[in-house]
Amino acid sequence: MTSTETALESVRVGLVGAGRIAQVHAAAYGRIARGSIVSVTDPIMSAAERMSNDHGYALSPTFGDILSDDSVDAVLLATPNFLHAEQTIQALEAGKHVFCQKPIALTLADADRVVAAARASDRILQFGFMLRFTPPIPQLHDRLAAGELGSLIAAQAAVFGWEPSNEWFYDPKNGGGVILDTLVHFGDLVLWLFGPAERVTTEGGAYKLDGAKKFGSPDNAVVTVRHTSGVVSSMYVSWTAGRGNFTLDVFGNDGSATVDLVHQPLNLHISDTTRDDAGWQYPDLLWDYGYAGEQQYFVDRILGREDGARAASADQARDALALMLAAQQSLDERRTVELNP
Repeated sequence: MTSTETALESVRVGLVGAGRIAQVHAAAYGRIARGSIVSVTDPIMSAAERMSNDHGYALSPTFGDILSDDSVDAVLLATPNFLHAEQTIQALEAGKHVFCQKPIALTLADADRVVAAARASDRILQFGFMLRFTPPIPQLHDRLAAGELGSLIAAQAAVFGWEPSNEWFYDPKNGGGVILDTLVHFGDLVLWLFGPAERVTTEGGAYKLDGAKKFGSPDNAVVTVRHTSGVVSSMYVSWTAGRGNFTLDVFGNDGSATVDLVHQPLNLHISDTTRDDAGWQYPDLLWDYGYAGEQQYFVDRILGREDGARAASADQARDALALMLAAQQSLDERRTVELNP
């Protein structure tokens, strides 16, 4: 990072995409300091025009126009999954800092290209794993790492994603289905909390949604991961059984932890045999923290105010993708899939 960049008072961001997740990020930028979205582009010009009018952004005709705009310091890629790898590489090569929605790519070959581009660049690259910034998950991570629950044994989660707003979400070549698109959040999370994966087993299928049935991709799945640490994590993911948020239970030799963002938003409960307290309680601000938190962190990394340790690196984003691809392979082939150490 150059001295000129660290002297910046704010970061100017070009928004690529004007769909549902772009709207979420636009709202998040209304709550952060030292950064702002200044322009927007989308292949559907009417969507970009609405975003421009609603938020006062400049309208850029194409992605290339944003990349060539010297007034734009960074790009926020809120685009379909199959575009992530190529757009990330192009933006890095154009000298832009990049925030890319998850997943890093849809194939490991493309993910490896992104990893190589990130290593060759001095730009900041951050991925949209907002659970790392959503209380009480960061606090849970730190307390587990400090050994508060002793040796960890198992974890179970239920992840309720929003029903897709576009057919490309179901297509394995474009979106990847509920595992690659939605559970990848928890793929990154369990690797962050419990360490590398050793093997994975998946059951599930297209139970309800016509798009899932059309493309033969799952809308519900249960993914069980054996970590090299010995922890076994089980994750149920659904596009039909709930509407947003999740529950997570972690069990250790000295206690357990529960995060319930369905019934008790932003609640972390820690229990063991030596304490009678009810744990930590957080205000009901859920995704306001997560999306705004990750964007504030991204901006502050560019300004040199954060070191990047909390965010997923390109290698870690690749690891999350590798785990989800193995989970999908397990479902498709009806077998347990071993992962390389």
